[in-house]
Amino acid sequence: MSLPAGPADVSEDLESLRARLDAVDAALLDTVRERLEICLRIGEYKRVHEVAMMQPHRIATVQGRAARYAQEHGIDPAFLRSLYDTIIAETCRLEDEWIAAGGAAGAVERRAS
Repeated sequence: MSLPAGPADVSEDLESLRARLDAVDAALLDTVRERLEICLRIGEYKRVHEVAMMQPHRIATVQGRAARYAQEHGIDPAFLRSLYDTIIAETCRLEDEWIAAGGAAGAVERRAS
C-alpha cells in the first residue's frame, strides 16, 4: 500500500473521509462475520465427518496468501500475520465449541453475542 508522495488531496473534507472509512469498516465487519459463519459450517462438516479440527497445512496456506498480498500491496506482513493469527484463533475457538456442543448452534451463538 503506497501512500501518495505529494501533498494530501484537499478536495475531500474530514467528514467525507470519515464517512468512507465508516463504510469500509462496516464492510470489513460484515466480511469477518461471514467468514466466521463459513468456518462454523466447516466445523460442522468436520464434526459430522470426524475430521480433525486443527489443519496446520490450511493455516499455512491462508497465512501464505496473506503474506503474498502484503508484499504485493506494500502492507507490513507482520501486521497481516497478526491479524490472521487473531482471526484464526477465534475461528478455532468457535469450531472447538461447535464440535464439543455436538453442532448445537445455540451454544456458539450465545457466546458470539
